[in-house]
This record gives sequence, C-alpha cells and structure tokens, in this order.
Amino acid sequence: MQIVTTRRFGRQGWELSNDKLTLFIMAGGGHLAGLQLKARPTVNPFWIPTWKSLEPGAYRRCDARRYAEKLLACIAGHNLCLGMFGDPSPEETKAGLGCHGEAPIVPWRVLKRKATARRLVFQYGCILPIAQMRLVRTVTLEAGSTIVRIRELLTNLARRDVPFTMCQHVTFGPPFLAPAVTMFDLSATRGHTFPVSFSPRQRLKLDAPFTWPLAPGVKGKVNLRFAGSERYGDFTANLMNPKLAQAWFSAVNPRLGLLVAYIWRRADFPWLGIWEENRIRKQSPWNGKSAARGMEFSNSPFPVGLRKAVDRGRLHGLPTFRWLPALGEITYDYALLALPVKPSCRGVAAIRPSGKEFAVDLIS
Repeated sequence: MQIVTTRRFGRQGWELSNDKLTLFIMAGGGHLAGLQLKARPTVNPFWIPTWKSLEPGAYRRCDARRYAEKLLACIAGHNLCLGMFGDPSPEETKAGLGCHGEAPIVPWRVLKRKATARRLVFQYGCILPIAQMRLVRTVTLEAGSTIVRIRELLTNLARRDVPFTMCQHVTFGPPFLAPAVTMFDLSATRGHTFPVSFSPRQRLKLDAPFTWPLAPGVKGKVNLRFAGSERYGDFTANLMNPKLAQAWFSAVNPRLGLLVAYIWRRADFPWLGIWEENRIRKQSPWNGKSAARGMEFSNSPFPVGLRKAVDRGRLHGLPTFRWLPALGEITYDYALLALPVKPSCRGVAAIRPSGKEFAVDLIS
C-alpha cells in the first residue's frame, strides 16, 4: 500500500496503489486521471485529452486562444462538476464563472494520507469561493481489492440555503473507448435526448423520450451501449431504476480485457448522462481529433447550468436540482471497480452489493 507524490500526463498529483491497482489523482482540479490494474498495466480507461494539459494555476488569459476556457486546459478523466452542471448563465460568464463551476479548476490540497499493510486512506479537498462550498473527498483502498471506495463531504459555507447541481463526470477515451467494441451497461429504465441542438452533427433526434438502451436516431434506432464510428456529438439523460437502491454503470473492452464500473446510491444521483464526442468539434483545442464518452452520474439530467435546471424544476417526476441547507452538509458514497475480463465478455447484466464486495453478473 503506497501513496506517492508524482507527475503523470504532464501534471502534478498523487499515485495511490495496492497490490491490485494504481490510481493517479491530479492536484489541479482533483481529477481521477489514471487507473491501471496490475493485471492490465498498459490500459488506462480514462480520457486524456489530445492537447497539452496545464496546471490550473498556470493558465493565463492569452491561453484562451488555444483552450477556449480554463476547464479545457486542465480537464481529464473523472472530473467533478459542483455548484453547476453545464454552462453558466450570461451574467455568471461575465462575472468570470466557467463551465461546470470551480471544482475542476481550483487546487485540491491533501488533508490526510495514511497507508498500512492492510488499508490506504487518502483525503483531499477544495474550497469553492464563488459557490461558497467546501468539498472533502476521502479515497480508500484495501489490500487485495480492486475496489476504490470514495466518500465526499459537501459543506455549505453560506448562511443561506443554496440550490445546486452536481455531476461525477466520468469520461473514457481511446484506446479503451473503441467504436462497436467497448460496451456500456447501466441500471437505467428510460431516457431523454438533449432538448435542443447539441452539436453540428448528431445521431439522435432532439427532445425525445426512449427506453434504455435504444434511443431514437435520425436514421432509426441507436443502441447506446456502443459508441458510433462516424463524426458526431450527442447527449442523453438516463433515469436510473427507481426500484434499486444502488445505481451502477459499467464499461467493458473485451479486446483489452478490462471492465470498469461505478456504483452509487441512486437517491444521491438519480440520473446518468451520456456525453458523446467523436471528432465533431473542430474548434481549438478539439481540432476534430478527440473521441470521448462521458458517463456522468448526477443530480440533474442535462448539462444546462444551474439557472435552467432550477427553471425546469422536474423531469419524469424527479427534481432537476438539489438544495444545500445553510451551513449544512451532505455526504456522498460511491465506488469505482475494475476487473480483468475474458475476450468472450459481452457486457454486464447487473451489479449488486455482496457483503463488503460487489457481485458482477457478466454477459458472455
């Protein structure tokens, strides 16, 4: 069990490891950016952008010509959207707030680090001065386990109730993400396509309900278990099964022999958004070269910013935002799971708690 301060992907951070896996966390933005099973040491499933990454503190106004905004200069892998999920309002933009809020672009600082022969505990966190929030994240690894357990404590520093949206923006990229190869499964029942145009070219119809996993496409049904090979960009909001206390999603690349899954309390994040970007964004820094799929479990269905989420109010009977009480706290618990799989694996039928572990029902 080991915690090491190091650099990866051109960024400062911390590497957490046990006898089964290694997890790299970026100090700038707090992103979970690297995940390697010891059984699959060459495969990192997380998205690492094709462009050069910057530390948030190194970003200057002139960098906007290359990166468009600070978020894109430092984004990677599992990125936390907090305070807002999506773009700010015009007034917030003028005031200096960017897409997905402050959490992905502020420095995160170590609060606790302890490693014994049996357990590793790493705690780090950040302050959001505009949102007036504090987030403390505790990451725990057990010896002999491929489960990463994460607890987040969100605190309201303001003396007033605050509406907010929040998203665990988990993004996968090549080579783990491969069209018609990588299979995505989740505990969803129904979904809804993005209400307005999302990109210059889309596979899906606008503002249409559907039953997971077959979404209404421009040219017929689209199976959202797989990414497409054409150039396109899309977003869908998927409602997690209300009959299950624990929600989950999985991503499996049988050619690379790796399964990655997240499990969380459905009451905390009842939605999972699927963001698809396949070489359709031509502007810098994308330049038509990036492929990514976000599996984004959240308390709001669409990345539209806080004001629009509050204005919408509800979708499919559920609130599209949450309240954080004055000086109050909310605790979130979720888990990241990685497993080696055989080439014959065809996805995941179900994931459920089993004692201190999780039972994963594979499709073969």
